[in-house]
Amino acid sequence: MFLKFKKEVTEVLEDSLNELDLDVDDLGIEEPRDIADLASTLPFSISSILGEDPSVVGEKIVAKIDLGELKYISDVKFKEPGYINFYVDEGKLRQMIFDILEEPKKFMELEDKDEKIILEHTSANPTGPLHIGHLRNALIGDTLARILERAGYSVETQYYLNDLGRQMALLLLGVRKFGLQKSGKGDHEIGELYKRSNNFVDDSDEGDIELIMQKFEQGDEDVLDELDSIVNYCFEGIQKTLSRLNIKHDQVVKESKFVEENRLSEVIDSLEPNLEESDGSLQLNFQDMDKELVLKRSDGTSVYALRDLAYHKWKNKRGSMLDILGADHKLYSKQLVKALELMDIDSPEIIIFEFVSLPEGGMSKRKGQFISADELIDKVQKAAFDEVSGKRQEKNQEWKEKIADLVARGAIRYDFIKVAPKKPIKFNIKKAVDLNEQGAPFIQYSFARATSILDNSDLGSISTQEIDSLDNERSKELLKLISKMPSELKKAAEKKRPHYFAEYVFELASKFNEFYRDVPVLQAGNANEKKARLLLVRAFKLVMEEAINILGFEAPEEM
Repeated sequence: MFLKFKKEVTEVLEDSLNELDLDVDDLGIEEPRDIADLASTLPFSISSILGEDPSVVGEKIVAKIDLGELKYISDVKFKEPGYINFYVDEGKLRQMIFDILEEPKKFMELEDKDEKIILEHTSANPTGPLHIGHLRNALIGDTLARILERAGYSVETQYYLNDLGRQMALLLLGVRKFGLQKSGKGDHEIGELYKRSNNFVDDSDEGDIELIMQKFEQGDEDVLDELDSIVNYCFEGIQKTLSRLNIKHDQVVKESKFVEENRLSEVIDSLEPNLEESDGSLQLNFQDMDKELVLKRSDGTSVYALRDLAYHKWKNKRGSMLDILGADHKLYSKQLVKALELMDIDSPEIIIFEFVSLPEGGMSKRKGQFISADELIDKVQKAAFDEVSGKRQEKNQEWKEKIADLVARGAIRYDFIKVAPKKPIKFNIKKAVDLNEQGAPFIQYSFARATSILDNSDLGSISTQEIDSLDNERSKELLKLISKMPSELKKAAEKKRPHYFAEYVFELASKFNEFYRDVPVLQAGNANEKKARLLLVRAFKLVMEEAINILGFEAPEEM
């Protein structure tokens, strides 16, 4: 409903510009807090064109607006020195409740977009378990995919699996020397083996590693089958970790695909004018960058960048590309974009995220020193269980474990998403599971509180006249914020910033708690007020459940 209100405000301002015979790109529409529902700074931007003071321009525009012809705008006022304030029709807001109760999913729906997005995220090497940095990549990508899909885009999530290169040759050599037990979780066993392989390797092993890499690219079936078994064993473990946080991929694309299909030569051919040899290796030089991009080693084997360019060329034909990359890929992401430009291929939109810090250690797989995602999830689950047990001692073990699992999953997902990608995260487990902190448990508890209110009441039927009793400030504030759900979803999708939506959902939970604190529901003054307030609680619950689902965790009925 807020989108319709905003659209009407836009149309009113555009009509005013047409009357003034002006063409302005930016209407200056913003959402001021506690002043108006929407405001425009248009008088400031066009006053110099008209040669008049902003206050004169603003008064003229407001005077020509006919409220009788408007559906969602109830009032328009000019405010010095040059603001036009718009106020939403509160009757329409109250009617919105019936729309939510009838079809909550439809209330959240946005128009289908004629665009398919290929969203690549996670893409960790199959040389061990995911660490907390990979987890941030995965959670940004998965949450963004959910937001984009609900905003009307067609989205395909991809995991680009690095099953070639020196790391994989070293891993294969390690398996040959030490063997695989295949007991326990595959990614963790592979991680230990990879660490051991790095510790034993010396100059005498380089010849074997180079030979394995050459056999990769020559298509040696025995070697590739041997490697494929190792990669799949590790990746099964990685997928189990991702599933613990409701993360999935629509498609897994292996690097070896582009070698087997001889797609690397296509990349080389398209970049030929910009290539040169240096000490036997083949590299791509950029006129406006100091750092060259190596594509082939001196022995003729490809490096990651060449295979990645082939991958981007392939997926560019399938839709708009969106990549999630860590801060350690900043230089490479610029080189990737430049190389694709030289290939006359559309560049991906790239979201760079900063790292996650924990006091337990760093994140180097080669040295075997990192906090695995599984370890973090286990720790958060234990902390959540302790928190739940302390607050609900009367509940049985099964109930506590179930709620703790929901709280832990929400705590990790939300705390990793609520921070803008460009900012580093300092993840505090204790705060993440605390009901009183700015996190998922607070949001989940607002949903459980709404459920409890409704479970202790009988809504029955309600009329338009009864719903009109929602005239106190807290009710109106909650209604207005609920109405913004589709608008906030649209903004997060267009800006490709999932933290925008996460912030909104927390604000909505906070606003509901303020409503609950200040407005009696079950103890309302009369029957009409009680029914109307219960209906508002019901609408909040339905919308919040949809919002929580979009963020990728669950809303417990009881906490």
